Amino acid sequence: MRKILFSFLLGSLFLFGCGDEPLSKQVEVETVPEQVAINTTDAIIPFFYQYVGNMKNGSGENSVRVGKSADGIIVNSYGVDALDWKIGGDGNTETYGDPVFSYLSNGSWALTSESGRDDSRGVGYLLYSESSCPLVDDNEVIAIGPSSEKGCKDTRSITSGKTSQVFDVDGSNYVFHMIGGETYLAKMSDAENSAKDLKSICVLETPVETIADLDYGDTTKVIHSDDILLSDTAIGHRADGTWVLFIKGIPSDTAKSCKMGSSCELCARGIYRTTSTDLINWTDLEKVVSQASVPEAVTMPDGTVRLYWQDFANTCSADDLKIAAIAPISTAYEMPGTFELSEPVQTSYPDEEFESNSKIHYATNGNPVNISGDAMSELEACMN
Repeated sequence: MRKILFSFLLGSLFLFGCGDEPLSKQVEVETVPEQVAINTTDAIIPFFYQYVGNMKNGSGENSVRVGKSADGIIVNSYGVDALDWKIGGDGNTETYGDPVFSYLSNGSWALTSESGRDDSRGVGYLLYSESSCPLVDDNEVIAIGPSSEKGCKDTRSITSGKTSQVFDVDGSNYVFHMIGGETYLAKMSDAENSAKDLKSICVLETPVETIADLDYGDTTKVIHSDDILLSDTAIGHRADGTWVLFIKGIPSDTAKSCKMGSSCELCARGIYRTTSTDLINWTDLEKVVSQASVPEAVTMPDGTVRLYWQDFANTCSADDLKIAAIAPISTAYEMPGTFELSEPVQTSYPDEEFESNSKIHYATNGNPVNISGDAMSELEACMN
């Protein structure tokens, strides 16, 4: 069960590259009609997305590229990689699982990610970097593991799968992450302490009752399900002050009965939603998207919360796992009043070859970030 759990929580099945056979010759893929964005804004937001290279001689190149978007759907690339790493091959142990970029209230950019099973920095550690420009220097990345201090739960890892974006509450930074199929909330910084100084995170034995009880460097369990194995997280903040958390999940019985990596397992993945007013107490999980993985969310400049996910609908419809490597990133937003999700639209990246060449692995981990105009100007200068 431990091996199945670890593999599932890594995220996308084909995250680090596809096979040698051209995808266009493997299967006919249903073309989704072009759709027009329903809600738009004049504000430009940065958009990070993971490029996955083909495996060559047992090694695959990966990167997180930086783009920008006016509607959260069409993404124009800066032609700049914020992060690069290799998977496989000799000596390539320092990898980045499901990297997430966030903009902090202090004007810095943060990277959060999961270290891999062979990573020399630690297995299942929370990788963290913070700088004025979102171009990651490997030498500045710290690996945060679990604390062994009194009152801290004995655990081998601090995260498994994708974290949420780092977000601010009253001058302190927080992030959602996963341990053993359960959702945790960690306090990464406060007015006196920086996340860059964290040596470890204490996994509290007893969950806190209010967010005020959560100390710097502590993490508390906030969501557990007996029926759903939970993984990747994404956080949004509605205009009325409600927090909305999206979590990838798969029914626990399916995780046990379906072979890891099979169509049965992949197509059972879905995105669940839960809401809270205090970040500690959450409503019951509701499934909002089926056949989906790697969620991300952003509160758009117009106040709507937009959800992103890796869309396996074509893969499951054709019952052909080879299509998973070209699974698109789809998006929908919460409609005013009902908060029902709008009809999904596929994001597009007109500057990227993978957009029109089905021999190339499609992007994963769509990661838009809502920032102010001044911050966007600073980012533009950084990219140039």
